[in-house]
Amino acid sequence: MIRWLRAAPEPVDPGVLDTVSQNPDDAREQACRIVEATPSVCRPPSTTVPSEPSDGFDLSFLGVLFWALVVLGVLLLLVALVRAIAGRSPRQRHARAAHHDVEFDDEVEAGFVQVDRSREPTDWRAEAEAHRRDGRYRDALRCRYRALVGDLARRGLIDEIPGRTTGEERVQLREVRPVAAASFDAAADLFDDAWYGHAEVDASDDDRFQALERDVLVTAGVPR
Repeated sequence: MIRWLRAAPEPVDPGVLDTVSQNPDDAREQACRIVEATPSVCRPPSTTVPSEPSDGFDLSFLGVLFWALVVLGVLLLLVALVRAIAGRSPRQRHARAAHHDVEFDDEVEAGFVQVDRSREPTDWRAEAEAHRRDGRYRDALRCRYRALVGDLARRGLIDEIPGRTTGEERVQLREVRPVAAASFDAAADLFDDAWYGHAEVDASDDDRFQALERDVLVTAGVPR
């Protein structure tokens, strides 16, 4: 009995256990093989943090649309500025004034008389001055008469028809502007004598025609 008592082991404290050295990965592999129906044990959820958008240039649809509208607005502003500057130039103002005169002449042509658009009175007078410088007074007189008829036509007084006789033009002007008829008849006489009568024409005849021309335009109310 005394021998049995000596051989009995001493009680062990259950709270004190020896440390077991085992690899955690091996334990997880064994657990995975045992519990194959739970994949979350073997494949845990990813803990990767999603990356935040960078602070660089935004190439999204709204960003592209915004910059396109900005560029378009700048282009429209530049076009308006160029037009405003061009509209202040003397050439542009002269073009607008000429356009206004053409519109007025078109109304005259449509409502009252016929106007020959193949050549303007200023062109006829420029040619008359060239003929005068070269001593061709007969040709200068013809050009001045055509310019006079053109001025009267553009103010709705007589028709400007190439090939029309001076007699028809005299009658028409006498009906609408009797006060200018006498001066116009004298100017037409000079033209007829020089062009159809082959009379000698010199610088004094050209000067006289220009004086009669001014009188016709003043009495007929045509501004020069």
